[in-house]
Amino acid sequence: MALPLLIALLQAAHPASAPVQNPVGSVAAWTLHFSGDVRWQQVTPAGALLVSTDAALAGVDVERGQITWQKPELGGLPVDSVRMVEGSLLMEAAKPGLSLIFDPVTGTVLFDSRRLNLTRVVTRRVLPQTGTLLVHGQRASGPPLVALYDLATGNQRWVSESLFQQTEPKRGGLGGLMQGLVRMASSATTLEVLQAGPEVIVVHTLMGLRALDAKTGTIRWTATLPIARSGTVPHQVKLYPSLAKTDRIYVSYDERLMAYRLADGQPLWSKPATVDGWIRDIVQHPAGIIMLPVGPPPNQATGNVRIINGVVQTGLNVARYDDGTMIADKPLRMRGTVKDAMIAGDAVVLAVDADSRTFVNVLNVATATVRLEKDVKIKGQLNYAELIPAGLLYVSRSDAATNGEVNVIDLTSGEPKYKDAIEGSKSSALLHAVEGSTLYVFANKDHHLYAVNRQDGTYRALGGEIKLEGDEDPTALEVRTAGLVLISSQNLVIAGRDGQIKQQVYHPAPRLPGLLRALYRINSIRAGLYGAAASSYGDAFAQASRTATDSTARRITGQLATAYTQGGAQLQGYSTQAAAMASKRFKASLATPGSVFVLTRSPDGDGNVLLQIDKDSAQPRSRVDLGKQREPVYAVDDISGMLFLQTTPGTLAGYRL
Repeated sequence: MALPLLIALLQAAHPASAPVQNPVGSVAAWTLHFSGDVRWQQVTPAGALLVSTDAALAGVDVERGQITWQKPELGGLPVDSVRMVEGSLLMEAAKPGLSLIFDPVTGTVLFDSRRLNLTRVVTRRVLPQTGTLLVHGQRASGPPLVALYDLATGNQRWVSESLFQQTEPKRGGLGGLMQGLVRMASSATTLEVLQAGPEVIVVHTLMGLRALDAKTGTIRWTATLPIARSGTVPHQVKLYPSLAKTDRIYVSYDERLMAYRLADGQPLWSKPATVDGWIRDIVQHPAGIIMLPVGPPPNQATGNVRIINGVVQTGLNVARYDDGTMIADKPLRMRGTVKDAMIAGDAVVLAVDADSRTFVNVLNVATATVRLEKDVKIKGQLNYAELIPAGLLYVSRSDAATNGEVNVIDLTSGEPKYKDAIEGSKSSALLHAVEGSTLYVFANKDHHLYAVNRQDGTYRALGGEIKLEGDEDPTALEVRTAGLVLISSQNLVIAGRDGQIKQQVYHPAPRLPGLLRALYRINSIRAGLYGAAASSYGDAFAQASRTATDSTARRITGQLATAYTQGGAQLQGYSTQAAAMASKRFKASLATPGSVFVLTRSPDGDGNVLLQIDKDSAQPRSRVDLGKQREPVYAVDDISGMLFLQTTPGTLAGYRL
C-alpha cells in the first residue's frame, strides 16, 4: 500500500470539521529576525521549520516562535540539498565534500561524513526499534565502513570494516578474481537492511547475509544464499520480517525465497521456494506466502523462461510457511510481471502487466488456483479492486494507450458487466471514495458524479454536469457530512449525495505557477510523518503498509492509529523532544483536514493571498496577505495550522490559521 493510501485510510476513520467562522486577517503570531537573507524554508515531518539564510541553516520551534539551533557550515545551501531521510524524522544536508544527517528538532548531528573521511555515502537507514542510524560509505583509500549512531544523542556506537570481508575460503585463479570483483561491487552497492527487533540488525551485501549485534556491531552469524549456479551473484535481494512467526526472516533473490532462523541464521527450509521469473515482492497471506514474479532482464534469467509475442511469461506460486514447499505443483502461468496483489478476504486480486497492457485475475491462496480460466484484459492500470457478490469491482487509471474505467468482471464468465462503463480521460484520474454500500466516482471525461452499488455492481449518474472554472479538473474527492466534495488547486465544489451542486467557489490562480510549490509539499510532509511512524512501529508494519491494500490496509492502519492514540505509543528511538513533537503531530494528522489551502491573486490584482477554505461551507476560514512580492517565500503546515512568510529579506513571520 502506498503512503497516499495509508494517509487516506488513517484520516477516513478520524474526520474533522470546524465551525464556520469569518476569515481571520493577517496578524502574525510571532516574528523572527535572521542575520542573513532568508533564501528558503521548509516544514519537516517532525514539525520543526528549517530556514536557510546566507549565514546558516536554522531550526525554528514554530509553537514558540524561537530559533532553537543554527549551523553556519550549511549556510546558503540550495533547497534541494536538504531532504528527508526516508522512513524517519531525520533530515540530510549535502554539499561537495560534506554530508550531515541531523535531528531537525534539536539540531543534533548524528552523522558527519568528515569524521570518517567518507567520500561517498552509499546507504543510510534509520532503525527506530534499536534507536540507531546505520550509515555505509566509501573512503578515498581503505575498505568501506559501516557505522551505527545513537538516534537520540548522535554518539557513535560502533564502526566496522569487517562487513565486506570474505568469509568463505579464498580462491585462486579466476575464482579469486571473481571474489575480488564481488567485494569491490558490494562496497558500492546499497545495503539491504532489516531491523529484526531491538537487538539485531540483518544486512545483505553481495558478500552474503550478515546479522549484526545492534549494540556492538559484532557479526552474530553469516549465511550464504543457495544459488542455482555456483560462482554467480544473486540478484534483486530483498529482506522481509515475518508477520506471523517472530523466530525468522524471509529472503528473496532471483527466482527463490528462503526462510532463515533469526537466532543463528540457519535455513528453516530444506530448499528454497521458487517461481518462474524473479521475485519482485511477497505477500504474507494467512494461507501462504504469495511470491510475485517479474520478468528478469535479458540474458540474466536464472530459471525457466518463456517468451510469447516478445513478453516474458512468468509463473506465480504460494509457499507454505512451515517447510517452504509450494502449494501448486507447477507455477501458475502469468502473462507478464505481477505488478499488484490486492488482498480481498481469502483471495487476492492480481494485476499483471504484459507489454503495457493490464490483465487481472483472482487468486484463491489456499489452493493456489485462479478463479478465471483466462486473465481478463482491462482498460488502463488497476487502481482499486474489491470482490463483491456480483464479481470483481475495479477502478483503473488511464495510461498512454487507454482510458481508465469503473467496471465489474463476472467471475463465472470472465466477461465485463458493462460495455459502456464509467470512463475516465487520459489527462486526469477517475476519483473514487467509499461510503457504506456505495462507491462514489467522479469521471472527468463527462464531468459527472456516479454512485456504484457495492453489492450488485449497478451504477447511476448523480445530478448534472459539474465543470470547474479555470480549465481545471478535480484532483480529490471526499465524502463528508455536508456532501461530496470535489477539490482542485483553485476550485472547491460541494455536491449533495444526489449530485446536485450546493456550493461552488473558484479563486483565480497566481500568475506564476511556481508559487504553488509550497502547497504541493503539504502531502509530502504528511507522507514523511506517516512513513516515520510506520517504521517506528516496526519493519513488519512498515513493509506491510507499503504493499497491502483494501481489507489488509484497513487492518494494519487501524493497528497503527490505535497504538498512537488509545495505546499512547510514541515514535521510539528518537530524542525526547523529537519523539514527543512527532507523536503529537501524528495524532493530530489522523483527522482528515476540514479545510484546503488555496493561493490566489489579491482582489486588486497586485500581490497574492493564501486562503484557508472550509470544506463543509466552501467559505474562507482565514486569509493571509502574502504581500506584493512577485515570488513570496513561504511555507504551510496544515497539521499545526500555520503559515510562515518572509516579510523582509531577513525577517520571517508565523501566522496561525
